This record gives sequence, C-alpha cells and structure tokens, in this order.
Amino acid sequence: MAHFILPGNAVHLNFQQRLPDTNLRTWVQCLWSMGGQSPLAHPIVEKLYPDAGASLIIHLGSSRPIVTLCFNRHMLLETFDTSTTRIGIRFKPASMYSLLGLAPEQCIDAHLCLGDDIKPSWMDSLMPVVERLYQLDAPKGLALLETWLLGLLKSRLTSKSPVPGIIQAINQLQLPPEQLAANIGLTRRTLERRLKREVGVSPGALVTYARLNRARRCLLEADRPLSEIALHCGYYDQPHFTHAFQSFTNETPASYRQRKLSQIYKA
Repeated sequence: MAHFILPGNAVHLNFQQRLPDTNLRTWVQCLWSMGGQSPLAHPIVEKLYPDAGASLIIHLGSSRPIVTLCFNRHMLLETFDTSTTRIGIRFKPASMYSLLGLAPEQCIDAHLCLGDDIKPSWMDSLMPVVERLYQLDAPKGLALLETWLLGLLKSRLTSKSPVPGIIQAINQLQLPPEQLAANIGLTRRTLERRLKREVGVSPGALVTYARLNRARRCLLEADRPLSEIALHCGYYDQPHFTHAFQSFTNETPASYRQRKLSQIYKA
C-alpha cells in the first residue's frame, strides 16, 4: 500500500497525483485528479482493487458537484469518462475511522453520496473547498484539498491507536497477525475486534490484500518468474498463487502482467 499503482490508462485519463504532506502520510496514500478534457471515443473501464483503504471522490459536473465515499472489500469495475473532472483522496486503512470519524461498514462496496446517503460532521467544511475547485487547475486544486485535510487532521485526532502500526507490519508481511497481536499485548480476539471496528476487515483479509497487492507490483517486472513472485508474496508455490490471484482479480497473473505492460507500452 505504500506505492500507488497507476491506472493502466493513466495518460489517456489525464491522471495526476500528489503525495501527501508528511503529517498526512499515516492516513493518506495520495491525492489525485483525472479527466477535464475532450471525451474519448469510448469510456475507459478500470479495475479498483481493495487494500482496506477508502476513496473520497469529487465529481465536478457541469450542474453541481457530487462527492462520494467508497470502501470496497472486493474488486470493483469503474467506468471513467474524461469529459468530467474527478478529484480524489485515497485513504489508507483505518483512516475512515480515525480521520473521517466513520465506521467502515457504513460505506461497504458502494459509492455513497455526501449529503444524500451520508452526512459526516466535516461535510460543511469540505463543500466550500469543493466549490473552489471549479476555479483551480489540478495542482492547485490538490493543494487546496490537502490544506483541508491538514485542518481535519488537527481537529480530529486526539489519541494514538496501535492499528496503523499493525497494518504497516501486515503490509510488509513481516509476521502473522497473531504474533503481531502478542507483541503488543493484544489477544487474537481483541485484535480482530479492533480491526473490524477501525479497518472494516479481518486480519486474514489484510494479509490477502497485502500479498496480492505486492504481487501486482512484482508482475510489472516483465522478466521476473511467476514462481519467484509466488514465494516472495508468501504462497506455497505458483499454483496456489495463480488460484488466489485469479479469485481476487478475475484474471491470471500472466494475463494481468500482459494487460498492464501492454497499457504501459501503448502510453
């Protein structure tokens, strides 16, 4: 989760990203924008892979802005039309709970509209920022959104949680979750309850996301053998890796590699 994997059609989507301020990096993976140009002949469909993080997306439509929040635990297919500008924040796991003050289960696998489906306490401070985005180019808009996040961080975080550190260790596939819990004095059951409340997924799901997201990065290395990637990502062998990857992404590792690399070369 430390490295954002760009959409395969990043160039065609006019995709831009901004790494967050150092004070936000525990909670925010990146800020991004896309679209705002002539429409393509055909809309682009991208796969959105879960990592236990959440996305806040601002759609700058011609009539009014629409702000959605989504926490996906499964792969989603998203259709992008480049004629509409989208500006978003990709939050790391536990940010929805600690920074946004929301339970992840409120937003599972659906784009909830702020103001209609959900009305968080920080909505009133965000909407004036959203209106200003219409007058700004992408870099200035992302900077303004980051300033809002810094203000939210200052107002919301009052105590430290061990959960972000646990998630970071799981992402690095250092130790099994049970050992991590024991190292900080938590029982397995307590760890499961904390993660369920603050992250929205089980320890096992976090391990699955970490292994497969690491595999996705490794597959971008064209010459790296699949058997080596399987072992590096914690699988017993290549068949186990292929089965898990296909169940997660609906394509084999080889197909994923071919598709992503062909998109890079076309760009």
